[in-house]
Amino acid sequence: MNSPMEEILEFKTCCGLRMLDQNLEIHVRNQGNVPVVVRSCFDLNGERWSRRVETVMPPGEHMLEAGEIMAFYCQMDEALWKKANEVVFHDTAGGCHAVTIRHENE
Repeated sequence: MNSPMEEILEFKTCCGLRMLDQNLEIHVRNQGNVPVVVRSCFDLNGERWSRRVETVMPPGEHMLEAGEIMAFYCQMDEALWKKANEVVFHDTAGGCHAVTIRHENE
């Protein structure tokens, strides 16, 4: 949350497109043995709620080879993030890939 990524996004988007409101960077690693196609969206889960986040860059579907890492970026409300305890990415084969969020004060 709130990682310094302005220069990274400016480089990746080139052509003058600026995404300065992006304050969350999530690194997704394929820990399996086969390629997986991940969608550019995730579910943010709290104790009794879930919210789908679809405004994730880069958009679309992305193949991750075994062991490969990809960074996703989005704008996230910091208060909502602090209430969340899990992020779930989905693949095109119907798989769900959940990770527990560790907040700084934990």
